Parts: sequence; C-alpha cells; structure tokens
Amino acid sequence: MRRPMTRYFARWNAGLIAVVAVISGSFPVSVRADAPWIVRGKQGMVAADSKYASEAGLEILRDGGNAIDAAVATSFALAVTRPYSTGLGGGGFLVARMANGQVIIQDFRETAPATADVGMFVRSRAKNPSGPSPSEFGHLAVATPGLFAGRTQILTMFGVRPLERVMQPAIRLAKEGYAVDEDYVARSADVLKIYEKYPVLKQSCPYVFHTFLRDGKPWSVGDTLKQPALAHLLEELARSGPEFFYRGPVAEAIEAEMQRNGGLLSTADLASYRARILKPIEFDYRNFHVITMPLPSSGGIALAESLGILNNFDFPNLIRTDPPLAAHYQIEALKHAFADRAQWLGDDAFANVPKTRLLSKSYADSLSRQIEPERTGKSKQYGSLGQPKDAGTSSFSVVDKSGNVVVSTETINTEFGSLVAIDEWGLVLNNEMDDFAAEPDKPNAFGLIQSSANGVAGNKRPLSSMAPTIVLKDGAPYLLLGASGGPRIISAVLNVMLGVLDGGLSLEDAMLRPRPHHQWMPDKVYFDREPNADVVAGLKRRGHEISNERETASVQAILKTREGWIGASDPHKGGIPAGF
Repeated sequence: MRRPMTRYFARWNAGLIAVVAVISGSFPVSVRADAPWIVRGKQGMVAADSKYASEAGLEILRDGGNAIDAAVATSFALAVTRPYSTGLGGGGFLVARMANGQVIIQDFRETAPATADVGMFVRSRAKNPSGPSPSEFGHLAVATPGLFAGRTQILTMFGVRPLERVMQPAIRLAKEGYAVDEDYVARSADVLKIYEKYPVLKQSCPYVFHTFLRDGKPWSVGDTLKQPALAHLLEELARSGPEFFYRGPVAEAIEAEMQRNGGLLSTADLASYRARILKPIEFDYRNFHVITMPLPSSGGIALAESLGILNNFDFPNLIRTDPPLAAHYQIEALKHAFADRAQWLGDDAFANVPKTRLLSKSYADSLSRQIEPERTGKSKQYGSLGQPKDAGTSSFSVVDKSGNVVVSTETINTEFGSLVAIDEWGLVLNNEMDDFAAEPDKPNAFGLIQSSANGVAGNKRPLSSMAPTIVLKDGAPYLLLGASGGPRIISAVLNVMLGVLDGGLSLEDAMLRPRPHHQWMPDKVYFDREPNADVVAGLKRRGHEISNERETASVQAILKTREGWIGASDPHKGGIPAGF
C-alpha cells in the first residue's frame, strides 16, 4: 500500500502544517512558508520528485542554461536517483512553451519491438500460468527505450548547453553516490516482495536484486547508493551521444540479453527508433488557456474532456459552497473520460481514434447533460481491482529567467520496470508492453480495461496516462504541472488544476486538497487519504461506492505569482524543488 501522506510530513515537523476544516472540510489552510516541498524563486525554478534532480536542473540554470537544458539535466539526474521510476531504459513526453510563444510537444514514448504481436502474452502465459506476468516482469515486457533519443533531440533543437555539461550532475550522482530517502526505502521493500514471490527472477533479473535491493538486505534512510556501471554508461553517452546507445555497444548488449532470455527487442528496433515532435492539444477553460499532450498520451484528451464537462457547471461556486456536489460532478466527469479512454484511445498512427469528436465542445456539452446532480449513473462492475503504487513514473516542471517553461513526464512503467537490466551498463529496462491491452479482457497493472485500439503491434506506442500540462493566464505561463502514478495522474492533475483555477487556492493548498479518483472500472471512488465525512455521505447518497484504499499520484508543479515563481514537489513522494 502507498505510504500515507502524513508519514512524509512527519519528517520535517509534526506541527509544520495545520490542515483545518473549513466549509465542510473541503480545503486546508495554507502551509507555512518554510515547508520544504514548497520553494519560492524569482529567476528560475525546478520542481522534481527528487531533491537531487531539482538541484541538478538548478545547477544548469545558474550556469546559463535555459529551461530545456535544465529539463534534460533534471531527467538524467532522475535516472540515477529515482531508478524505480524512470531512467535511460524508459521514455516519456515533454510539453514546452518558449518565451517567444513557440509551443513544443515531444513524444519519446517507447515502441513495441517490430516482431511483437497481439497474442504474444497469451502464449507466454499459457506456458507458465503460475509464473510472473510476462507483460510486467521479464524480457518480453520490454519495449524500445526512447528517453535518451528524446532528451538529446530536444537539447540539440532548443538547448544552449552541450550534452556533456548537462549530464555532469547525473554522472556525479552515479559515481559518488547519494543518500537514499524514505521513498526509495519503501519502493525497494515493495519490489523485494516480488522477488520473494517469484524467486526465479533472482536468476533472470539479478542486477536489480543485487544493486537496488542489496540481495535482500533492507535499506535505511541515509544509506548511500553508488552506481558505477551506470556512471560509466553516462560518461560514454556524454562523449558519444545517441549513436552509442542506439547503434553501438548498448544496443548490442540489449539484443544479446534479449536473445539469451527470450525477449524480442533487437538492434534493428533500437536503430530505427525516433522521437517525434507533435501538435499540441490546446483548449480554453473559463479564462485560462491549456496546452497539453496528444496521443499516445491519453492524459491530454482525458483532461480536455473532463474540463469541458465541468465547464458546464458553476464549479467555482460549488467547490466552495457545496463540496459533496462538486466532488460528484468531478467524479462523473472522470468516469466519462475514462470510459472513452477504454473504448477509443490508442496510438493514432495505428488506430482510428475519433479525436475531433472527443475534444469537441458539443460532445462535452452532451455528456454534461447526462450527469444527474443527485445520483451517479450505472456502469459495468468489473470486480475489485487493486490500485498499484505510484512507482515507475516521474514528472518535473522547469522555468527559466527568460520565461521558457517545460513540463515533462517520463517512465519505466512500474517499479524498476521489467526488472531486466543490462548489468555491464547499469541500465534498467522498462516494462512498457504492459501499457498495451496485453491480454484481451484482462486489466493491466493499473486495473485499466482497454480496447483493441491499444492492442499490441510491432513499432506501436502504448497508450499512456501521462499529462504534462501548461496553463496560460492572460497569454503567459501561469501553472505548470504533471504527475506520476498511472491513471491517477489524470485525476491528480485535474484536482490540482481545479483547486488553483476554480477554487482560487494557493498552490500549496491545491496540492493538499483531497483527491478523488475514478477510472470508470472498477466502479469505485478512491481518495488519497481519509475523505471528509460530509463529502463521503454526499457521494454515498448519490450511489457512489467509496474504496478504503488510499492511493494517489505525485504532482510536481510551478505557479506564477506577483513575486515570482512557487515550486511544489508533492510530499507524497518526498521531493524538494530548487529555485533562485
């Protein structure tokens, strides 16, 4: 289970915040200005879920780099300090707006190996029904990594600092080591349970067990983790660039590992990989303009659909005066968005996705008319599906002194990805194949039911829930945010946006606002903590089933104020922003 939010707050002082109920307990009061997960700055800000990664980005900003340079440095530092969340073996998305108004949307999502097919996991499962899920653990789960291709592409196009410079903080962290925090300790303990359940993984995936789990010896907060093999890889990549990874020794080592263990990824897959520049999803919400990610991320469409529905209600008033009804409308909007996600969304290079209809105002208006204020609609019951931890994803936001802004979300999917690693390079590989509809009519690791639009196919990109988003106010960047945490990314980003844009809350209070999550199936409402009794009573009266599980995503955000910028690293994951 996800560690409760209060566990992280207790680290810095039990009296540091006071979450006092006002207006039926819907909002907290402001946290103190010295809360470590809130940082204020005037010239630049980086908000990541690792303090080391935030500091790496800030180092590059102070050295004259722009927001793109800082974003790349932050990403590489996350590869070292959040190895269970992201890394060179993963991929992701980037949304940026330059000071001149140019919008950049980059897709460096992983792709299925060319020889992948829709029945591969069914066949593999049949051979070993009681073994680890083949789409989650082991070599078949690995898709072609896109992170290094994406980061070097964007740096070449828009950065002002060389690759060798922006990689230096990450190299230093890998070589000299860093003190692991509470989140790392908790995550490593979670993954150790997987190895205990499936001992065969100790033979097929030994690097993660040896390096990150210390052969079963528990970590303590403050212990030092060094990664000499990864440091060597980062040094080689800093000198040689993407050719070394995609057409050189790394690609050859990946193919050899796959051939020894029944995986599909090949040197041809790696050599043919390309990051893509796409067109954004843009829409207005009340007096704000939103820029977010298109397919193969479902986050942008889901946010647009949810906000389009809520635009038809007096949500700014309800959020203050009738929290149970506001929560009901928010949940109903999410149910519509996730139902459409399940039915229609996938890589639109392979599937015929009705994007125009899903993003249209008329469609949102029609959905809002279906929502009844005093009861929830009926939906199919899929049964009780567990909510996995916020694990294999990381998100960060960056702003520089010139007004360039970046939001990026990256992932290896679940904790330590597939658990497969290239030992000599310290490279942990993703299990992104599980983000496809890997086995028909079976939910993925996040409990999501998906249609054939997201079925497995060679060179296809799996559907994602990542939602890096930039909100403009009066034509200028105002709120930057993204999150990690599977499908809860969408609901958490939406919740913080509504708190700031409709509730008029400070960024601190919007981050602390209770977060409802609903993904259509299972037909349950999840909260990140014990919800207010009045809200629960109002939701139950309307027919909602409230889960006792306490799960959420981890949001990283930056907000523009009159004094400068405020960075917030979600205390759920223990990150700390860095600004100046």
